Amino acid sequence: MTNHWRDIKNTDLILINGANPAEAHPVGFQWFVQAKNDPKRGPGSGGGAKMVHADPRFTRTSALADIYARIRVGTDVAYFGGLINYVLQNNLFHDEYVRNYTNASFLIKKAYAFTDGLFSGYDAANRKYDITSWGYQVDDAATAAATAAGLPTNGAANSIAKRDMTLQDPQTVFQLMKQHYSRYTPEMVSRITGIPQDQFMRIAKLVGEMGKPDKVMTIVYAVGLTQHTTGGELIRAGAVLQLLLGNMGRPGGGMNAERGHANIQGNTDHAISWEILPGYLRIPAPGQKSLDDYVKASAAKRSDPRSWNFFGINYRNFMVSLLKGWYGDAAKKDNEFAFDFIPKPAKNASWMTIYDQALKGKMQGLILSGMTATSIGPDSNRVMQALANLKWLVVMDPLPTTSSEFWRRPGADPKSIQTEVFMVPTTHWIEKDGSFVNSGRWSQWKDQVIPPEGNARHDHWVLADLFDRVKKLYQQQGGKFPDPIMALTLWR
Repeated sequence: MTNHWRDIKNTDLILINGANPAEAHPVGFQWFVQAKNDPKRGPGSGGGAKMVHADPRFTRTSALADIYARIRVGTDVAYFGGLINYVLQNNLFHDEYVRNYTNASFLIKKAYAFTDGLFSGYDAANRKYDITSWGYQVDDAATAAATAAGLPTNGAANSIAKRDMTLQDPQTVFQLMKQHYSRYTPEMVSRITGIPQDQFMRIAKLVGEMGKPDKVMTIVYAVGLTQHTTGGELIRAGAVLQLLLGNMGRPGGGMNAERGHANIQGNTDHAISWEILPGYLRIPAPGQKSLDDYVKASAAKRSDPRSWNFFGINYRNFMVSLLKGWYGDAAKKDNEFAFDFIPKPAKNASWMTIYDQALKGKMQGLILSGMTATSIGPDSNRVMQALANLKWLVVMDPLPTTSSEFWRRPGADPKSIQTEVFMVPTTHWIEKDGSFVNSGRWSQWKDQVIPPEGNARHDHWVLADLFDRVKKLYQQQGGKFPDPIMALTLWR
């Protein structure tokens, strides 16, 4: 969430997609109800915030919504596109906010194009984009002036974009976006989504009121958006709409993902996701031979001389701090703070890719901790075939799962499956203490409620013990590159 649960009480309009907060988040839903019951909130002269729920199913959230729009599964792109188009075509955007606090006035390179459903730079043979033509036109004079003025960069070089504050230049982000979204007419939106045109227009008119300085809208979503193959695009479209209305960074606004479980929000906040390090730092890539190479490729660059760019100019500091925290005295200036100790994966290492590698026989073993892909993946049979290709599988869970028992599945011949499965009993969440992070990105400490039964151990205990054993093996037997393991300070 860019805002917090309780901040929803400050909103005038609640747009809900891909979520059912009344049932999935009943405690947090109190703030929705409080906004609806606040006579000072709401479109027009108030009377309570309005709530719009677009969902294929009618749920308890729908029952409390002012408008329930039954939307076809997977058509949210057209829904958001239509709302963006309505705001742009009717000049209902927050003018001051859009001009001064977004990239709407930035000029895109003239080579940029969008033709027949494809953007410029598409390589049909490799099915990839070269995004060079999508970049900003650089204002060389402004960039030189910013550099001469000594604006701090810390490795994130200045690259000031050309701007047209009138938003009239056809190469501005604003005009290109307006042209792009013009296709999403109410007729097209209705045809794609199944939402009746008159109902969509009722929603659009409510949304259009939220670009006023004294009004604000929140967009609430959950895995009903993120789990689509177009999940990233859907959430980006919602963010574009909120930026046009000036609703980002304001009380009652934001793009708010509802995360009910610690491991979902913690996937990013606690850097469980494969592509990031703690603090939302990028995982280094092959070819980045030095810390400077890494910062240059990863840190956000200043495109506006007025931009603070706090994260970009401090990117190196954050990375050095992390390396010192991990490797202690071994992280020194003369070895670039042990930057070489960090793995640099050459390929996507998301869990779906991992199972593809196992399916192809390119993986020997796998450790699953609190996760069973056989139940949540898009193709359970494919995942179980992948597990059958492993030499060994470790499942850390309080109870047997469909992953630990995959070899017992209907139609499987256990004799033909050579995977050795180790079931490691771990604690249930009420049997362990530790840090949690909630939807509002608040880190919290949770105490143990009851002791674990039998031989169950905390996940961290198991991993720490495994680490100590691996470290002892390196001490006894050596290895090609033991330094990262030997210097790690996490469990000292």
